[in-house]
Amino acid sequence: MPEGSEDLEKLISSGLDSRKGIEVRKLWETPSMTQLLVFVRTSEEPHYHRDHDLTFTVLRGEGELYLNGVREKLRRGDVALVPRGKVHFYRNLGDVSVLLATFSPAYDGRDSVRVEL
Repeated sequence: MPEGSEDLEKLISSGLDSRKGIEVRKLWETPSMTQLLVFVRTSEEPHYHRDHDLTFTVLRGEGELYLNGVREKLRRGDVALVPRGKVHFYRNLGDVSVLLATFSPAYDGRDSVRVEL
C-alpha cells in the first residue's frame, strides 16, 4: 500500500457516515494548488470556475459528469479535467461518490459561478 494511503482511507471512511448532500474536506494546499476530498450524495448545481482549472479522480462510487453540454458516466478510477470557464456539475448515481479534487491555482472557493441550464 502506498505511503499515506492508509490515512486517506481513514479520512474516506470517516466521511461516509455524514448525511450532508455534499461535504468537502481540504487535504493539501500550496500557492499553486488546493487538493480536496469531496463526498457527493446528491448533485452539484451547474456552475463554472472563473479562475481555476479542476482535475478530479473518482475514488469511490459512480456518477455522471455534465461538462459543457455533454454527460459522461464516471466510476472508480476515472479522471476528469474541467478547464476554467466550462459549465459543469457532478451528480452521484449511488450511495455516495468520493472525489479527489485538485484546483489550480490554490482555491479559495469564491470563483464558483452558478448558471441555469
